[in-house]
Amino acid sequence: MQPNLVRIPADGDKRAEAILRRIPDTISESFLETLDRRDNVALARYGARQATVALREGSTARLTDALLATAAAELQTPGDPRDLMVGIAVHFVVAERLGVDPSILFNAVADRLPVSSVADLLRQFGARDDISLHAFGWQLVETESGPDFAPDYP
Repeated sequence: MQPNLVRIPADGDKRAEAILRRIPDTISESFLETLDRRDNVALARYGARQATVALREGSTARLTDALLATAAAELQTPGDPRDLMVGIAVHFVVAERLGVDPSILFNAVADRLPVSSVADLLRQFGARDDISLHAFGWQLVETESGPDFAPDYP
């Protein structure tokens, strides 16, 4: 399986960055109503891709934006919480590698969300001490461009 930066399209990154600049201190339902399907796809892809970029750059700010983008996309089109946990396991591991306490990062992002199951999940997941890439189906791979994450299944 190809690593994230190869398999996930980057064509919506600029769109996602523009949305992130517009996100208020606390995301409201009225803000979410301004987002369309293309915005949601851009945010979801950005969130998945930028965790790798954050690791490569050593950037906590980029990691925070990646997790916020992922959470905003999930608020817009909720899915199975287990799928969300699989995705944010990468953010958790990147936080640890950057020397950031995952619970602090995940709580900070959850504090920007409306009261929701997504905010609750972020708080609970960030506080866990049993998160590993392998447990959530990921592997860290070294590419010519630097580290990246790839699904850990055939």
